[in-house]
Amino acid sequence: MGEIMKRGIYLSILLVVSSVLVVDAATTSNLAILGVYEDRFANYDLDSKEYSPNNVDWPVTMVFWKNADVNKVKSIFFGQTILAWSKYGRLNDSDGWIWDEDRGTKGGPYNVNINGTNFTVYLHMRVYAPNPPDYMNNSGWGRYVLATTHYDEYPWEGWSGYSELAEKDFADIAASKGYTVARDWAYFYNYEPYDDTRNPDHIWLNNGYATAVMVE
Repeated sequence: MGEIMKRGIYLSILLVVSSVLVVDAATTSNLAILGVYEDRFANYDLDSKEYSPNNVDWPVTMVFWKNADVNKVKSIFFGQTILAWSKYGRLNDSDGWIWDEDRGTKGGPYNVNINGTNFTVYLHMRVYAPNPPDYMNNSGWGRYVLATTHYDEYPWEGWSGYSELAEKDFADIAASKGYTVARDWAYFYNYEPYDDTRNPDHIWLNNGYATAVMVE
């Protein structure tokens, strides 16, 4: 596979918190702060600037590393979108906690088959790093950014979800363009079994492992 991050890299779960219910956001029991080398980050993005398990949007499912930045990663896919709500990443690049706001990169329509049923969707990824400099940095991962992935129903977005399937699609796009991809590279403690009952418009599915993509 060539140069790639080792699965055994230091990655630890540091903190899980609870708080008050935030209206219109999703709820998880797995929100946590992860540590890699000197850096820290939340393993979900948040619906607003409130760090709470009742205020999550989607699990972090991808890491773009080595020489990545937000705009470089978005350019691999669909560029910057303005047709999406902003969400928030909670990050600490060894020099204090910040919130990063992002609408993401979004493309479609795509035809997908989910458990035997055909759907038309947008592919949607939000990409997080302190701004400036639009990347995080440490001795193991180099310049890196974190991302969440999901489908949005096309065209009216009556539902969103299936983070795991969207992660695979984004990984396939990156691989097709020659990027080195390590699928399900490291466990990020954000496993979500298929569930469309907690919030019918917010469909959970994530195996808890993040994919790593090397960006030169």
